[in-house]
Amino acid sequence: MKQKDSMLVKRYSFLERMAHFVHLATLFILLITGFKIYAGWDFMSYHIALVIHMIAAILFVFVNWIIIPYNVLTTECPSCSMCADKVHNIIIHRMRHIAHRYLFGLTDIRRMKQIFLNYLGKADYPAFTVYDVKNKGYIDKLHPVTQLMLFFEGAAVMLVVFTGIVLYDLQWAFFGLPVSEWILSGAEIISASLNMHVLAFIRTAHLMMAYFFIVELIIHVGIVEFDPKVWKYHKAIFLTGKEDLSDSNYVELVDVENNVEG
Repeated sequence: MKQKDSMLVKRYSFLERMAHFVHLATLFILLITGFKIYAGWDFMSYHIALVIHMIAAILFVFVNWIIIPYNVLTTECPSCSMCADKVHNIIIHRMRHIAHRYLFGLTDIRRMKQIFLNYLGKADYPAFTVYDVKNKGYIDKLHPVTQLMLFFEGAAVMLVVFTGIVLYDLQWAFFGLPVSEWILSGAEIISASLNMHVLAFIRTAHLMMAYFFIVELIIHVGIVEFDPKVWKYHKAIFLTGKEDLSDSNYVELVDVENNVEG
């Protein structure tokens, strides 16, 4: 029991858990109310659906464009612990660490290949949680498929917000800046090449992003994480924030020398 307790580490902060929950909850609300508005489902009035949709949209933007970037930028970097007196080194280490953890790269390509071989029965499923026991910090946390989807999700969030602004108000402005007009001008360039009216193009793009998020949820939850061996990660992200590294399923413990991440 003592050995197991000694392997219990913090995987997610309260702010990370809160951001994940709000992102998920608002996404479901946006999808339900959005399809109500688009398809005319009769389980609530149009006015109520629109009000709920707008409140959820504000929370969705706040979490995705403020809280989550803050969590990423303040993520713990084990390789910075030995260069506290060198600000330049700290910045370089942190940027490398953030890029390695959140951007899809060569390590993730190798893991994807190993996952494919695992499905063919020719390799073990790769560890996607990598913990540096020397410097006491995570090097990797995310499944490679999740890491791959982060880029597309970020682009989808941006597109659904910009198209949503125009659908909400054709003349919406922020501190005097004609945001809706700018978006319409940019969208008109693309819509003209597709021989579509600009508003029809924006409405279609907004709807397509809704379908993208549905597909993403199916991949993220239904395929990638619907696995008893990763239920501990669900418990960590929704409840405790902690992970028991003595459970070796998808966990690799490394001893990084000289603070060089591998």
